Amino acid sequence: MCSRPKTGLAGRIREWASAQGVFTAADLYRAIGVTNDQEREVVYKALRDFRRRGEVILLPPDRRRADAGRVNRYRYNNAWRRKERGEIRPVICKAMYVSGTWSVSDIVRLTGLRRDWIDRVVNQLRASGHIIQVGRRLCAHGAGAERIYHIPDRGRFRLEVMR
Repeated sequence: MCSRPKTGLAGRIREWASAQGVFTAADLYRAIGVTNDQEREVVYKALRDFRRRGEVILLPPDRRRADAGRVNRYRYNNAWRRKERGEIRPVICKAMYVSGTWSVSDIVRLTGLRRDWIDRVVNQLRASGHIIQVGRRLCAHGAGAERIYHIPDRGRFRLEVMR
C-alpha cells in the first residue's frame, strides 16, 4: 500500500463543501485555488473518495438548467460521520462469544469479514489465553483440517476482551 504525506486537502474540501449548498467540481477547483491539470486531478480524486464514502452526494440533473446532464452537481452530507476506530474487533469477539465452539471459517461466515482480520484476532487471543484449541475437523471443501476453538472462561472473556 502506498501512503502519501498529509496535505490537508480533505480538511479544506470538507470545510468549504459543508458551507456550500450545491456545488460543482469547477466551483471546488476555484475555491481551493487549483491552477493546473495535475492539481485538478488530485482534487477530483479526493472528491470521488468523498462520494464513495457518502460524505458528498451526487445530485440528479436539474432539467431547468442549460448544462443539465453535462455538469455534475454535489451537496455535502452534513449527517455523515467518520467511522470510529476499532469497529471490527468487537464484532469478531461477539461472534466468538455467541458461538461457543467454533472455527475461523465459522466466524468468517457469521461476520462477513475477511479471514486475515479474524486470524489476527484469534492469534492474539490464543497468545493471551482467552481462547484455546479444542480439536480439528475436516474443512468444508474437503482438503485439509481446520482448528476448533473454545472460550474456557466466558466470564473473563466478557470482562477483559469484550469490555
